[in-house]
Amino acid sequence: MRWLTKVRLRVRPLLHRHAADDELREELRYHIEREIEEQITRGVPPQQAESNARRSLMGVATRIDECRDARRLNTVEHMAHDLRFAIRQLQKSSGFTAAAVVTLALGLCAAVAIFAYVDAALLKPLPYSDPDRLAAIAEHNRQISRTNLSYLDYLDWKRLNTVFESMDAYNGTGFLMTTPAGMQPVSAARVSDGFFRTLGVRPMLGRDFYHGEDRTGSANTVLLTYACWKKRFGGRTAAIGETVLLSGTPHTVIGVLPETFQFGPLGRSEFWATLNGTNGCEKRRSCHNLFGVARLKEGVSLVAALANMTSIAQQLEQQYPDSNRGQGASVLPLANVIAGEIRPILLVLLAGAGLLLFIAYVNVATLLLVRAENRRREVAIRGALGATTRRLVLQFLLDGVVLVVSGGTLGLLAANWAVQVLLKLVPADMLAGMPFLLGIGLNYRVLTCAAAAMAIGAVIFAVVPAMHLSLSGMRDALAEGSRGSAGVGWRRLGSKLVIVEFATAMVLLAGAGSLGKSFYQLLHVELGFQPDNLATMSIAASDANYKKSDEQSALGHRILSGVEALPGVASADIVSTLPVSFNGNTRWVRLVGRPYNGEHNEVLAR
Repeated sequence: MRWLTKVRLRVRPLLHRHAADDELREELRYHIEREIEEQITRGVPPQQAESNARRSLMGVATRIDECRDARRLNTVEHMAHDLRFAIRQLQKSSGFTAAAVVTLALGLCAAVAIFAYVDAALLKPLPYSDPDRLAAIAEHNRQISRTNLSYLDYLDWKRLNTVFESMDAYNGTGFLMTTPAGMQPVSAARVSDGFFRTLGVRPMLGRDFYHGEDRTGSANTVLLTYACWKKRFGGRTAAIGETVLLSGTPHTVIGVLPETFQFGPLGRSEFWATLNGTNGCEKRRSCHNLFGVARLKEGVSLVAALANMTSIAQQLEQQYPDSNRGQGASVLPLANVIAGEIRPILLVLLAGAGLLLFIAYVNVATLLLVRAENRRREVAIRGALGATTRRLVLQFLLDGVVLVVSGGTLGLLAANWAVQVLLKLVPADMLAGMPFLLGIGLNYRVLTCAAAAMAIGAVIFAVVPAMHLSLSGMRDALAEGSRGSAGVGWRRLGSKLVIVEFATAMVLLAGAGSLGKSFYQLLHVELGFQPDNLATMSIAASDANYKKSDEQSALGHRILSGVEALPGVASADIVSTLPVSFNGNTRWVRLVGRPYNGEHNEVLAR
């Protein structure tokens, strides 16, 4: 425990400075008295003995300073004096200080706000058990890099693979819920029985799906999200075991998912039911309506998993050439799929924000360099009077710290506001698929990054003036400073900073112009139809009431007749998938009257 004693001895003088000084003086006085006694014992006169004793100790004040230096007391006092001096100097130069603080605040605001989104979408671990081992499973073909998986293929992939601890499937759906107020459409999901075990999520109330509860003929059970439990069931514990009618089919509530549970690909699903293979699509291998999620075995990489799944896909293609021709496998980290298309956008924005912060730092460094020119004489005089290079660099560092802390505080406050403003710009439908953005803010990771950026800035603001005002050129500084000249140093260093800033600004300007052009082109894409005055609505009808295609067709015609009769409606029609949207539905093309030549042609269809 000797290190504890050393720490205590180091810290105590810092907390009780005056007491420590008194102890030092008392100790030195004791040594002087003992030395005087020894001198007198040897026959030296008292006055001469006292003079010899003090001379041997080189002066009490000098000794006290040496002891204070050893105990780091002088360093602390010097830093406190230099900090107060830096604050007074910056207060005197109010114009310079305001420009530097505002510049830093704007740069840090942009960088921190964008990094908060990068952290939430790309860096923050998924809220599941051991998320790095979770993979998103899908098929792919020549048209689509990541497409739906058929139910029968999923069963074969689950049975034949050797790389996953578990593999489950899911898809989004909707139900018509029977309530006292009538039928209400609700968002829902259908999952295999081990879906939540694969994710490592346990219900906060009730139980999970049993093994085999997704097989044909099993009881219809459903899990509720926390929000659904609160909204539709009043947060009652007795809701477990109740029966709800979903699209005319009774379902038993067996559990409630945790409040923090989220799964981006399924958006705002309120009810989680099981896959049971009774869906008409799931009885055909050629019909694709699922996606998969799997947990890798310990030590298995994504590359190895993809190779294994590709081998299985090729085996199924040979076994079922009519339905699986051209069907490959896709294995990606689940985090990449959940982040989706927002990843490249955020990385581009982060790069732009980083360049903007760099420009802010260069701007402030240039201002400090100009200010240092006006302080050349002051620094030279301080150096001539005995100030060390370390002490002068510390002064510049504290100047930078004061600026960075002031600008950083304003920047963090502005960033917290900017994060919430940007969040409100995200459409509600899009936000439902990005639950990782909920609760976004300045967490410890964002604040740590901001602190690191501020520390780098403080170092830059100390190094640049220190490089410019070296003690080696002190004599020239005294002569040059007296004339108020800009100095050779400014021409050598300041001009380079301006060039760096100009080059960085040009990169940002070119990037902003390119993004602006792309955004303009997106807004003016030729859609092939006139979108003006078009309104859309979605319709949900119970499968129990409209099982046959002619019944569904008749319902569509009745709805169209009613909509067309509304005042102001010129025409109405029905489509399975809205224009400029996508769901991956495809059809295979064959030529009537000609033998099949083995060439697979597949097209998107509505």
